[in-house]
Amino acid sequence: MRAALAAGAVALGAFALASQSLAINAIKGNLIVAFNGTITPSKLPRDKAAPVGVQMGGKIKTTDRSVPPKLEKITLDINRNGMLQTKGLPTCSLGQLRSSTTQAARQVCGDALIGSGSVTSRVAFPGQGPFASNGQLLAFNGRSGGRQAIFAKVRSDTPLLVDFLIVFKVKKKGGTFGTSLVGNIPPIASGYGRISAFNLLLRRQYAFHGERLSYASASCPAPEGFTAANFSFAKVSYLFEDGRNLSSKLVRQCKVRR
Repeated sequence: MRAALAAGAVALGAFALASQSLAINAIKGNLIVAFNGTITPSKLPRDKAAPVGVQMGGKIKTTDRSVPPKLEKITLDINRNGMLQTKGLPTCSLGQLRSSTTQAARQVCGDALIGSGSVTSRVAFPGQGPFASNGQLLAFNGRSGGRQAIFAKVRSDTPLLVDFLIVFKVKKKGGTFGTSLVGNIPPIASGYGRISAFNLLLRRQYAFHGERLSYASASCPAPEGFTAANFSFAKVSYLFEDGRNLSSKLVRQCKVRR
């Protein structure tokens, strides 16, 4: 039995390593959504959490090249062996971020910065052809309704100013995925824009009362006697305006750090 388990672990490990940079697709009708992500470093302690960077990204398109429905809600689930730590970490308010430039956001909320990334939006005004808006994303630690949240500010100045905020509410839960980031998508470009791709990296280390802390941390859930483990790293759920809900899950591998 142990030999069979080890063989299975090796086979799954080969699959996980081969898929580290590949996106996993989900299809419903003519709608295709992709999801990709990694955790770095991949070598982690078995019995305690260590600082990590968590990267997640996705794309939205159609099989017939028609305009996809608008994304209304996105939920990012993270494996229970990972945690988001906010002890002693400053917060930023929505008021400080609204209508501010990227540089101004960094100046007023730099202490609360926990990640970065990008968002591509497709914008189509009446009587005009669609164009892509590639916006920089800055993620800040915040509070919404008295609960932990991530404020994702997205801004692009060319070819047209596109500026919006996504509030991700951080929710703890049981099961395989212990943390959920739930974000409702606001109107983009006065309602004429829709998200077609995103990339988010959560990574921040900081000091609090002489203690070194990390916003994101994780351990490797390898059983005793094994030096690596395959695990359900993250899951995404996309809810669109036409009612379609598509989900995709990523399996990744970690190695035990001695």
